[in-house]
Order: sequence, then structure tokens, then C-alpha cells
Amino acid sequence: MDTVFRGPFHLSRAAVERMRGRGGAIVNITSIGAYLSVPHLMPYSVAKHAEAALSEGMAAESAGTEVRVTTVVPGLMRTGSHRGAVFDGDPEREYAWFALLAGLPLLSVSAERAARRIVDAVVRHRGFLVLTPAARLGLAVHGVAPGLVQGTSRLVGRLLPDTPSAPGERSGSEAARSRMGRAVGVVAALNERAFDRLNQVSRTRQARSARARTSAPEAGRASPSRSGTARTGSSAPTPRSS
Repeated sequence: MDTVFRGPFHLSRAAVERMRGRGGAIVNITSIGAYLSVPHLMPYSVAKHAEAALSEGMAAESAGTEVRVTTVVPGLMRTGSHRGAVFDGDPEREYAWFALLAGLPLLSVSAERAARRIVDAVVRHRGFLVLTPAARLGLAVHGVAPGLVQGTSRLVGRLLPDTPSAPGERSGSEAARSRMGRAVGVVAALNERAFDRLNQVSRTRQARSARARTSAPEAGRASPSRSGTARTGSSAPTPRSS
């Protein structure tokens, strides 16, 4: 909630105050999970639901002003984020279904195409944008037959991995090195390319960078030499991508 909802909440409020009388546009990137709760991603869906309510409420309350608010509803995105996420329970299997679905061309959209459509929506003063056909279909079916969508979600939840007796936790980059992860990487090649192209940072690399920053002051601290003068230690090694 702190990142997904409260971050946009405080930023949007500050932006609105500065835009009053001068005009401007605010774009909130929500998720299809804001309208269709996704099994095994419930905390994410709850936070995105709050952000969607914030965005649509701001759009209504800014009517008649020069401030425009656009709510964007992405479906699955090929951004390479599967490598930076953390998966728990049965991490290899959780990683496999997430990475696979997010990398399929017919279900997901590239970040570049999404960006072009978002800019176009802002230029055209559109207040609501759904990015993928699958997301539009899901919203339409939910509006007509919400019980059917809920029943489908329950079925999907039963098909997803069960929580093992000894749950584990691994980053996407770690899970990708498993046998199942490597097999998924072949099928979801577009998502793997997006990981490299968009400079996504894996959790492993984040941890290495944090350790390097922590050790840098120690390494650079002056220590007395035998001659009584000071010498500095060697610099911390540059973290490598996992």
C-alpha cells in the first residue's frame, strides 16, 4: 500500500495543487488487477484497486478545471519485471506461471507500445485507457457477468501452485536459473529481451549494490601506514548483473 497507493496519492495531491490555474495532466498507471482480483496477487490487487478509485475520483473532482486525470489500466506487460519480483510459497512454480503469461504476445503488450498509447490518450484528453484486448474483454465480462468471473477466478486459484509445508522465497532471477525457469525463459523470450532492453535490476543485483554501498565507506576509510602517513583502501567492486 505504501508504494502502490500512498505514493501516487501524495504525489497526485501535490501535483494538483501546483496545476490549479495553470493546467496540466496527471496519469495514474493502475492495473487490470484493480478491477479483477488476481489469485496469489491479492495484496497487489487491493493496492491497485485503491489507486484506481483515487484516479477516477480525482478525475471527477477536477471536472471544470484545467487539470486532466487519465486512468490507465494495463493488462499483462512485457517489461521484464518478472526477474526483479520476489516469489514465495513454491517460488519456482509461481515464477513459471507469472513469467510465462507476462511474456506471451497475444496476452501482453510491450512497454514501448503501451507508452505510445498512453501519450496519445493524454493528447486526446481521454480519461480512461485500457491497454490490452484481454484486459478489455475481462472488464466487459465482469460488467455483464461478475459471478462468472468470480467462478473463473476460483478455478484459476485451484490450478495455481499450493503453498508447500515449508514455503520458500526466491527472487525472479534466482528462480529463472532453475530447470523450470530456464524452460519458461525459452517460451517467454520476448519478456527476457525486455528485461535486458529496459535495464531491469534484479533483486540479486540490488543486494550486491547495497552491500557495495555499505562497504565503500569502510574500504575508503584512511588507515595509518607504517610511515605514519595515511593510505586509503581499495574501492568496492562494481556489482555485476545476476
